[in-house]
Amino acid sequence: MLKKIITIMATTLAFTSGVAQAALVNVDYVVLDKPIPQLHKNKVEVLEFFSYSCIHCSHLEPYILKEMKSFAPDTYLRPVHVVWDDNVYYNLARIAAAVNSTGMKLKADPIIFDAIFTKHIELWQPDVFNKWAVQQTAFDGQKLVKAYNSLENSATATDMRKLSEKYNIQSTPIVIVGGKYELKFPRGFAAGMATLNELIEKVRNENSTGAATTRKLPKSIGASLAASANR
Repeated sequence: MLKKIITIMATTLAFTSGVAQAALVNVDYVVLDKPIPQLHKNKVEVLEFFSYSCIHCSHLEPYILKEMKSFAPDTYLRPVHVVWDDNVYYNLARIAAAVNSTGMKLKADPIIFDAIFTKHIELWQPDVFNKWAVQQTAFDGQKLVKAYNSLENSATATDMRKLSEKYNIQSTPIVIVGGKYELKFPRGFAAGMATLNELIEKVRNENSTGAATTRKLPKSIGASLAASANR
C-alpha cells in the first residue's frame, strides 16, 4: 500500500513539474498604479528601461533579444536607456538612440555590452565611441556613428531622460508589458521569459476585448453607414 502511495505521489510530482505555472501577480509581476502610455495604442509594447553600464542588463539582454526575434507582428520592443546624469548615462543614451534609429539592436547591443564589461572600453566618452564604432565589422559602424552625431540624436537622448524622470526609474533593468505589467524575475531572467510571453498574451487579449466592446452595433442604418465610412 505504501509503495502504491509513493508511486502515485511521484507520478503527480512529475506531472506538475512538467506543467508551466501561471504567472502570479505580486510575485512574477506587479500591476503599475500609473500605466505608461504605449507608443502604439493597439499593439503590445514591451518597454525596457536599461543601461549599457548595468551588469544585470547585460545578463538580461540575450534573453530579450531572443524573444524579440519571435515577436508577433502586433508586439514590439521599446528600449529606453535611463539617464541619471549629464555625462555617462546621457552619452550612453545617445548610443542607445543611435542603435534604435538604425535598427541595429540585435547586432550591436551584445557587442556594446561586451566592449564595456569585458574589454573595459569607456564608450560613454564620445571620442572613444566614435573611434571604436567605425572599427566594428559585425554591424555597420559608419552608419551608427552617423546616427550618433546627427541633430536628432541628442533630442532623443533628452526624451529618454524625461521618461526616466517622469516615471521615477531608480534601477535597471525594468521590463513593462502593455504599459502596466512590470516583470519581477523572482526565478531569474530565463524563467522570466515565460512570464513575459504570458503577459504579452494577456495584453493582446485585453486589446481584443477592448476593441470588441467599443465597436457596438449602431442604432440605425444611417449610423451604420456613417460608421463604415469612417473606418
